[in-house]
Amino acid sequence: MNASYEHEYLCPHCSHINVIEIETEKDMYREKYIACPRCGVKLEIVPAEGIEDRINLVVTVAYTDAASR
Repeated sequence: MNASYEHEYLCPHCSHINVIEIETEKDMYREKYIACPRCGVKLEIVPAEGIEDRINLVVTVAYTDAASR
């Protein structure tokens, strides 16, 4: 079963609260590149397994050459 859930995260650049949808089986440990809707900074988001079957989002500002891969 491949469940999809919405998760909130803060933009590390402007601290705006954003939402991303994660498919648990498909998206774990795979980078996603999106732009913050508020400030436009490109972000790299990596969903990872957390404690007690929770999902942790590792959110960093993406370098421009990494986002074009």
